[in-house]
Amino acid sequence: MDATLLNILALYAGIVVVNVVLAGLQYWRNRSRLYRAVFLLWVGTAFAFFAQGAFSTGEHAIAFGFNFVIFINGALAYLITQVLGLQFPWRVNGGVFFASMLAGLIVALAGGGFTAITIPLVVGVCFPLYHVGYQVLSEIGWNNLTFSQRGLLVSSLFFVLHTMDYPWFRPIEALAPLGFTLAILCVFGLSVFAPAVVLEILARREARSQAELEVAHRIQMEILPKQPELDDLELACFMKPADEVGGDYYDIFRAGDFSWILLGDVTGHGLSSGLVMLMAQSIISSILHTRTDITPSELAYLANTILHKNLRRLSEDRHMTLVALCRHGQENRFVYSGSHDDLYVFRAATGEVEVVSVEEAPHGLGFLDDFEREEWTENTLALEKDDVLLLGTDGITEAAAGGEYDRGMFTEDRVIAFLKENARKPVDEIRERLVAELDRFTGGVFHDDVTFLVVRATA
Repeated sequence: MDATLLNILALYAGIVVVNVVLAGLQYWRNRSRLYRAVFLLWVGTAFAFFAQGAFSTGEHAIAFGFNFVIFINGALAYLITQVLGLQFPWRVNGGVFFASMLAGLIVALAGGGFTAITIPLVVGVCFPLYHVGYQVLSEIGWNNLTFSQRGLLVSSLFFVLHTMDYPWFRPIEALAPLGFTLAILCVFGLSVFAPAVVLEILARREARSQAELEVAHRIQMEILPKQPELDDLELACFMKPADEVGGDYYDIFRAGDFSWILLGDVTGHGLSSGLVMLMAQSIISSILHTRTDITPSELAYLANTILHKNLRRLSEDRHMTLVALCRHGQENRFVYSGSHDDLYVFRAATGEVEVVSVEEAPHGLGFLDDFEREEWTENTLALEKDDVLLLGTDGITEAAAGGEYDRGMFTEDRVIAFLKENARKPVDEIRERLVAELDRFTGGVFHDDVTFLVVRATA
């Protein structure tokens, strides 16, 4: 074997090995079926190359060693079907391949020469790409392919044409450098277009997922009360999801003579928590519309029962903290129930902050359904004129200093100190100052949703 051919073989092997490593790293980082298909392509190419090298002595060994090229053609055909959403015809391709091997064996036993043996083998080896190429052009059409998809298809068909010359050109040693040069061109084309189509599809999916998340975010924000109003109360609300969609929930609801203030926090954050939040909002809203005189403990009990059944169907082990405050008539005396983080009441008369625990429910909503109705209790909270009530989720007290938990958290003490300093200001200003304080403390890095309501009694 001359030096020129050795250099060409070394270049071919080097390109294939580099692609195996790169495709393997991509698949290791992103376990998608598309990256897996690209990885299988390059592994199959490397295996075929080295296996053919092992069957390089003897006419029959060389002829049947050619069958290893099926790993390249099959992997290419599989990649194209994955990229374009087609079905890979495993049975048909396998049947044709084994029939071609049988035909080649019969020709060899009959004393046929190299070309006669390899012609049926070429049919079986090339059939997967022929079949898939026909599927693409007949079911999708050339004009409907993107540039990178066309490049992959053309590179694959060029490889098939190169494969078809094997029965005639392989016995001519002088054409070996030309054959491997053409193979290198095929490999270069696949090196460019195989990852290009995968990146194109993943980018398109990412854009679609982002658009869907934006829709979910918009729905979640639109469902919240825009300008909440209750008689004899000033209200200011704030919600900041840690991701595009959050698991926090609040609502201001009026049903006849009853006024409701509701705040909840679904375990975790992100899309799944956001969907549970929307489910809980729908459940609670439906109950309040149909049972206008319901008590907070009954509301929490019924909401837990329904939410638990829904989450069990979805196999979601999430639960939701909730505090529900109900006021009857104009008196600023609230009956409340639930299981939630502490409430904070700034008493205008003394300038002190009262911490109110919310433990009237035996557990957060949705996680368990093994409690008797009597275990869901109630308590009362009265606001005097100019008292300020702060309801918030744990995204406030557990906000991380500089975005790093090992540097400390915002804590309840800072909430109390903040209220003592700012509670006599208008509620809108209290909201803005608390948001600014949290941004300053965390450096703008939030690991959990942050939601709170500021309520001031005006009578």
